[in-house]
Amino acid sequence: MKRALLIAVLLAGCVAKPPPNSAAPPPAAVSGPFLGSPGAASVQAEWWRLYGDEALNEHVARALAANRDLRVAVATLDAARANARLAGANRTPDVVLESGASPTTRGVNQPSTTTVLKSSYELGVEVAWEADLFGRLRNQSSAASADAEAAAAARDGVRLAVVADTVGAYLDLCWADELASIAAHQIGLQRKQVETVQHQLQAGEVSPLEVAQARQLLGRLEAGLPMFEADAQRARYMLANLEGLPPAEAAQFQCGRPPSIAGSLPVGDGAGLLARRPDIREAERRLAAAGARVKVATAEMYPRVSLGASGGLIAGTLDAFITPLISWSFINPARIKARIALAKANQDGALAQYDATWLRALREVESALADLDAERRANQSLAAAVSDARTAARRAEARVTIGDANPLLALDARRTAFDAELQAGLSARRLAQRQIFLFRSLGGGLEATAEPSSAKGQRE
Repeated sequence: MKRALLIAVLLAGCVAKPPPNSAAPPPAAVSGPFLGSPGAASVQAEWWRLYGDEALNEHVARALAANRDLRVAVATLDAARANARLAGANRTPDVVLESGASPTTRGVNQPSTTTVLKSSYELGVEVAWEADLFGRLRNQSSAASADAEAAAAARDGVRLAVVADTVGAYLDLCWADELASIAAHQIGLQRKQVETVQHQLQAGEVSPLEVAQARQLLGRLEAGLPMFEADAQRARYMLANLEGLPPAEAAQFQCGRPPSIAGSLPVGDGAGLLARRPDIREAERRLAAAGARVKVATAEMYPRVSLGASGGLIAGTLDAFITPLISWSFINPARIKARIALAKANQDGALAQYDATWLRALREVESALADLDAERRANQSLAAAVSDARTAARRAEARVTIGDANPLLALDARRTAFDAELQAGLSARRLAQRQIFLFRSLGGGLEATAEPSSAKGQRE
């Protein structure tokens, strides 16, 4: 036994020290308006509260509590953590307690009383422990822990998607109702105008052309209303699905005036993005797990040394022994080398995936900021256009009233004003959607959020 242990120790001393765990390389220097603003306010964890809408907060809370996709992600995380605990437990000794009893007979030539069956009791303890001389078990545990951390990041990614989809569906509902209200108001005004033009036709003040033009505008406005009503219903169904409710219960969801965020948006900086984005954290942990598995495959080149011991009371006699066990797969090195090559290829793939992930994250943030800035400027221009169009419509109607202009002039001015109002509303809806996409691309600050209570309870 001493000789076997000595051989194992000598082999361990001859092994080169394995490389450190693969860590994610820092992103290359990238310039841009987002990365150039390190003094920007950081993203809040519960960023949806910036809208100041209690109904929205309730929708998000219900979605986080009942969403099926999130429950699947939490279950996956629990499985990964259990696997990590199992890998860690493999590094500890296995203890087996055995006991038994069996009948025996003695001396068939002895008096009759000795032929009665007697019992033999056995009680023993076995202990087995692998001496992790080459880091196989240690790196298996590290890989499993990194997998669990990657699963946690994936869970955060699902939570971010659920929150963003919930906020988006709620704002879509609000803006669909708002646009439907604008369209209904315009339809009411135009119906009155059609009645007025028809009376003027009967009085001989206008021709049938003006009546047809007024009715044509009314038809256009009425054709747009069902689209906004359908948008509202679609948003309600989306909310119901996110909150784990059947479509029949979607009718209860209502929204008043669309909420908005006052002031500038907190966007943080590029360094914080790497910590916030769940997909970046997941890719980095996958890379760390792949690096640990390279070491596991490399450790297979060297022998495994296990120590076993047993002892106990057997047939009334105390017995105990200890023995080493050495297993070594040096007879088939090609298989081990192939496993190492496979592990290294997986590590290279994980590294490439990590590079692609943070590059995509930077692109999404920069694109979201550019789209948001463009939509904000467009919305400001449309607001000015609405004001000018309304003024032009009032003046055109006043000129028609005093007989200084053709009625078609007022009709055209009114059509322009209606179109400007609708375009401004659509731009405001797109602006809200751009804000949500920005928060989603920024990671939503989810690295600071608390873990769902259900997941905690299952681990305890």
